[in-house]
Amino acid sequence: MILDFNRGWTFRKEGGDAALIDLPHDAMLAERRDPCCPAGKQSGYFPGGKYIYEKRFTLDQVDAKKSIALSFGGVYQNCAVEVNGIPAGTHKYGYTPFVLDISGMVRAGENTVTVHVDNSLQPNCRWYTGSGMYRPVELWIRDSCHIEQVRITTLSVAPAVVRVDVTTTQPCEIAVQIYDGERLVASGAPGELTIPGARLWSAETPHLYTCAVKTATDEQTVSFGIRTLTWSAKGGLCINDVETKLRGGCIHHDHGVLGACTYPDAEERRVRILKETGYNAIRCAHNPASKALLDVCDKLGMYVMDEAFDGWYTPKNYHDYARWFDGEWQNDLTAMVENARNHPSVIMYSIGNEVSETAEDKGVEVCRQMADFVRALDPTRPVTAGVNVLLNVYVRMGMGVYRDKGRYKPDPLPPVRGR
Repeated sequence: MILDFNRGWTFRKEGGDAALIDLPHDAMLAERRDPCCPAGKQSGYFPGGKYIYEKRFTLDQVDAKKSIALSFGGVYQNCAVEVNGIPAGTHKYGYTPFVLDISGMVRAGENTVTVHVDNSLQPNCRWYTGSGMYRPVELWIRDSCHIEQVRITTLSVAPAVVRVDVTTTQPCEIAVQIYDGERLVASGAPGELTIPGARLWSAETPHLYTCAVKTATDEQTVSFGIRTLTWSAKGGLCINDVETKLRGGCIHHDHGVLGACTYPDAEERRVRILKETGYNAIRCAHNPASKALLDVCDKLGMYVMDEAFDGWYTPKNYHDYARWFDGEWQNDLTAMVENARNHPSVIMYSIGNEVSETAEDKGVEVCRQMADFVRALDPTRPVTAGVNVLLNVYVRMGMGVYRDKGRYKPDPLPPVRGR
């Protein structure tokens, strides 16, 4: 059972009064703009801060004994979560989703979840980030034997064959059903399934199917598209064996005056306008896309380059991701890939944007490690990076735009529990 967990939160700035809010919520918009704030124009002259979100919820005797987890779409940034006063986990990067297992921390009756958010160290980004719980949250209540992951891969399009891989917490019987709308088109056990007369997914024909996976105690449904992706120096990029030219641009995660909140309607409006303008591709600049954006790109037909980071271990801003990079990049790349894997709109991953590290041997090696790591997680999509050759020449000449301000010491916060 997956429950919407976005209503009825209390919010307060550290030391301030509490207010009742619903998620998603951009705490930065509640700040008073200041022309002297450390981030300046990069944050729209909004300062950062420390914030506390709290929500009370009730469980009955049966549910309290089940597997309970909180799924966060994104919190900006450096958050720590408590359940009934018990530390549940932390998450640093503001753009990746994360799940916390809170089984054993909850009880029958009333429970309280508290999320501490620290976006006070400024500047930490080169654009408007927003603050706080700006993406949705879900409460997962499941039996101890439940479905953990469903992965769907198109093996061929003529005939259309997909492979459905299912991971469960315990061995059990699993049934797979694939629907085209309400019509059942294939069924069986996990593995390879042939879909007769399949309609393929592309930017021009964004047809989607639904995969329902069921066990005796759990059920998940996944939307997916049937499409193949190949690439080579000679053949170029091919979607469903058809050479495809990308006509696109870069978008950030915010929505202008709406701030950083992830609203499905706002995501759909933006993608629809880009489609009408003639775009067939977008690059998520420069952080992983939200699930809501990828859902819209699947629905409307938009190719996506999903990008992980704006920088690696050399800061572009003093308090940016560089302070956490060494200890966190594997977790955050994993989160990006798992969020994108079943979305046909995602056709490639980017591991960095105009990083100066690729001008030095260490950076080249880090780049190789990350590219290999992503390919191991998902070999079906190419991996790229936005390398600025001119910037690298400047770095080699000792004229780098970004300079290492010293290596950061690892934060002593405990690792996230869960996956």
